[in-house]
Amino acid sequence: MTSSIPESMVAYRFHPGYSEPMAERISVPSPSPDQVLVKILAGGVCHSDLSLIDHNNDVHKVMLQNKTKKFTIGHEGSGIIVSLGSAVPSSYPELILGAYVATYAIDACFEPSCDKCTRGLSGLCTYRAYGLNIDGFWAPYAAIRAACVVSVPGTPATIPPGVVSTATDAVLTPYHAMKACCRLQPAHTVLCVGIGGLGYSAVAIAKRCLGVRCVVACDVRAAALEGIRDAGADYVATPDELAALLAQHALRVDFAFDFVGSQKTFDLCFSVIRPGGTIHVMGIAHATLNVPPLITMAKELTYKTSSYGSKEELKEVLQAIADGVLKPKVEMRPMREAAQVLRDMHDGKLTSRVALQPEEE
Repeated sequence: MTSSIPESMVAYRFHPGYSEPMAERISVPSPSPDQVLVKILAGGVCHSDLSLIDHNNDVHKVMLQNKTKKFTIGHEGSGIIVSLGSAVPSSYPELILGAYVATYAIDACFEPSCDKCTRGLSGLCTYRAYGLNIDGFWAPYAAIRAACVVSVPGTPATIPPGVVSTATDAVLTPYHAMKACCRLQPAHTVLCVGIGGLGYSAVAIAKRCLGVRCVVACDVRAAALEGIRDAGADYVATPDELAALLAQHALRVDFAFDFVGSQKTFDLCFSVIRPGGTIHVMGIAHATLNVPPLITMAKELTYKTSSYGSKEELKEVLQAIADGVLKPKVEMRPMREAAQVLRDMHDGKLTSRVALQPEEE
């Protein structure tokens, strides 16, 4: 390490049995031959982070299977490369000291023999994920495999670090779902339920990137619907207003995207989807959902889920942001407020994605 890189840092970590991220002083890692050391400028906050520590959430029990060790939380990151592993310059010549990069959360193999990575499904390659079971990005520095960083088409001044970190999941995940999994077309009518970080991005992706003719945004929180028309929503409604709005405008929902993943939101999507339509669930409020098979078959509905996206799709997302097509809404908070941000998320107080900024010691 160079003299400008400290020997230790305060990271915000998962400790088994604790219900909030724990501040812990740990050593700044040295990059292995195939890694880069990134000075983190922003670490995004996701509902998955809350599920790691919320002991009252049934998703927590699923996510904690086999998690018996401490690790640094945070699977969304952006920053500057400050040190290179010995093998990086020859294998990744574009990754140089000072390069502005986004992180790719899945520690995928990216091998030409991999049937997942070669099909654009690198997000399914491995269950090793930064910030979810190996050290992530809620820290001032992170060592990351060079294969798992993507150059940002801009600078921290032109594409802020919080926007970049948010793009690595809250934008990438709905982008993959809408473009690759559901193959949305301009003629479709799309419903987005749950206008948080992913839902806000999804509305913009459907309208701005994919040219969908009609996008309906729905959330129980009126505050979450404020400004969503600017992102591309043609109509907005609370759950109680949704059926009447669709009837009033003679709208038939082709694709319903559930970004909450509770039984109530799934049932809402189920109640308004047209025969032959698709319900795509990405929220994880509940670990299980009841899907009525008889009605599903009778209406020939398709039920889909997806997880994350590919490294190539992350490059596309970053370019769309650089081109001004997508404009993620992000609130920056100091990293020391990580626990409070998760409490605010739990209480439904967040109306945009939040990214944490490490503090200089």
